[in-house]
Amino acid sequence: MRKSKAPKIIGIVVGSLVAVVVALFALVMVFGNPVVTADQVEQQIAQQYGVAPSAVSCPSSLEGEVGAQITCTGTDAGQTTTLLVQVTGVEGDTVNFSITPQ
Repeated sequence: MRKSKAPKIIGIVVGSLVAVVVALFALVMVFGNPVVTADQVEQQIAQQYGVAPSAVSCPSSLEGEVGAQITCTGTDAGQTTTLLVQVTGVEGDTVNFSITPQ
């Protein structure tokens, strides 16, 4: 009986695809933009405005790309304020951003 080569070919194709995905992931990790987590942004806002970090809420992380932005909210003395957080510069792993009340 003759053995089919299909399992071997499928194994090679799957192995190659896995290698490509791993390589792309590694490239993104090495050369991708830095990211500021939502928690880090919330802490910066809280520090700047003198409120507890729990009084600030950001919906997502902030991509380290000039012009990227997220809208957060802050609550102080029962007043809720919308805050625009926008990346103004990126230097290596450091992301500089502005916080502007709306």
